Amino acid sequence: MLERFSTIGVQLLCTLVIAQFLAPSQFGLIGMMSIFLAFSSILVDAGFSQALIREKQVSLRDYSSVFYFNVLVGCGIYLIFFFSAPLIAEFYGEPLLVSLVRWAFLSIVFLSLGIVQQAQLFKKIDFKRVSQISLVSVISSGILGIVIAVIYKSVWALVVQNLTYAVCRSVLLWILGRWFPREKFSWQSVKKYLGFSLNLLGANIIAAITDNLPNMFIGKAYSASVLGNYTIPNKLQTSVAGTISFSIHRVSYPVMAEFQEDIDRLRAYSQNIVGMAFFIISPIMLFLLIEAHDLFAAILPADWSSAAHYFQYMCVIGAIYCFADINMDVMLVRGKSRWVLGIEIIRKTVFVSCLVVAIHFPIDVLLQMLIGYNLFNAIFVSYFSGKLVKISLWQQLVNIFPTLLSLGIAFSITLFIRDYIMWGVWLRLIITAILFICLYMVSAYIFKSSSLRYVIGKLDVLKNKCGVGI
Repeated sequence: MLERFSTIGVQLLCTLVIAQFLAPSQFGLIGMMSIFLAFSSILVDAGFSQALIREKQVSLRDYSSVFYFNVLVGCGIYLIFFFSAPLIAEFYGEPLLVSLVRWAFLSIVFLSLGIVQQAQLFKKIDFKRVSQISLVSVISSGILGIVIAVIYKSVWALVVQNLTYAVCRSVLLWILGRWFPREKFSWQSVKKYLGFSLNLLGANIIAAITDNLPNMFIGKAYSASVLGNYTIPNKLQTSVAGTISFSIHRVSYPVMAEFQEDIDRLRAYSQNIVGMAFFIISPIMLFLLIEAHDLFAAILPADWSSAAHYFQYMCVIGAIYCFADINMDVMLVRGKSRWVLGIEIIRKTVFVSCLVVAIHFPIDVLLQMLIGYNLFNAIFVSYFSGKLVKISLWQQLVNIFPTLLSLGIAFSITLFIRDYIMWGVWLRLIITAILFICLYMVSAYIFKSSSLRYVIGKLDVLKNKCGVGI
């Protein structure tokens, strides 16, 4: 959690600083490339990271073979997009995208060099070293991006930031990961993981493409300026909700893999983890929804005023994001990669259908349909995950009901009172934050929230460990 918040926090801070010098339309140019970058990143990994983490016995030859395979795929993907850059630029009607794509996609090659080292650290749950690598990389790339933005006030600041991050991360993974490919390539080793990874690859490709489709649709149907105003709120939402959810699921996945055959233990653990994630993430996102306009007025220039309205929609999505994100891991640890692929096809078909309909209407309609889709997604994935660990969808809802009641009380009272606080933007943010947190925690205590007890239990364990260390 510390690694993700420090990394994403620094990255977000740098992005907000860069936004002081760039117009929304320039952020929109990067948004236009995002679907292709995400697609490429998934192809380079090819699902092998999850396969290596899940496998209990991995040989040195397996690691080396997967490494060579990833690098080969990474180089091949870069060449494809290098020659496809004019087509991408023509599609959006933005000539500058030719050179942007050819430089930005070099990050794919560098990232492919560190995939196996990263998987090894995750497998060993060595997050201290991951934290060091991520933090140094994001600080170095962020500083360089800010310098370029200040001097040139150009979209190249974002390209340099992303590329520098990929280079630093791969170099540090080699140095601190302390692993180098020593064995010859073996196709048998690659085939060993291919069945699991191909299903996961298919699911991840579908997810990467469809999750970034809003950027492509908004950039094509509306304008680069509208896309830029969408990009910052979406980045802020994922920086908060996505960071917490990702931090939890990145640890819970290798932990659940250790007792993947024990259904009772897997059910109890997965429900506690999902409940804890929702208990932590949802109040943060609802508070940000209340204070969206004050927050954006305080941190961004007036050009970004529309972004605050978009961000309110993003907050609702962020509040429920953890259900689909973490419940998918239950299927993966149970080896149901075919289920994952099938579910991905169905839910993303629904997603694309929503987008195709929504682009014929104003941007608000599109954002509302994104909320509807994410609610469907949370229910859909939770249902199939529950089948694997023998818990009904209704029981899952009962488990989070105290959290929902606490959220409703805190949200309603804070929304009513905030209008009477007239002491400046920052003071109003601080007062409403304290009020919201107090109302939420007191309500959770009154309703005897199991998630509150679980979080307190984890904090007690952490406190005892810190005490022993001291």
